[in-house]
Amino acid sequence: MIALFGSRTVCALAAALSLLAWSAPASAACLEQIVTVQAQLKAREPAPKKPPPQEQTIGAQTDQQPTPGSLAAAGLTPPDSGALGALNQAINLQAGGDEAGCLKALAEARRLGGLN
Repeated sequence: MIALFGSRTVCALAAALSLLAWSAPASAACLEQIVTVQAQLKAREPAPKKPPPQEQTIGAQTDQQPTPGSLAAAGLTPPDSGALGALNQAINLQAGGDEAGCLKALAEARRLGGLN
């Protein structure tokens, strides 16, 4: 397979893989902290109210996606503020590879959730 690629491609691929391997432990640290903070917040927060069950509509069966308004009516809005909002931001930053931003958002989630 190496014969299919030029030496430049192999060198670039090796450099990219080594960079990925070098940055993986840092991301894992943030991910582990996300799991810990999420469990701590879940233990502190009351369970969210679940919407009453309803029958599935024909529209839901024909590939129509829910709108933000219908999700809000069902009580299924994503957290955008408070400790859960900061935790959501940390998850997004970690997924994007921003370790420093992830750790900062986790610190804010801990502060807002009273975990300090």
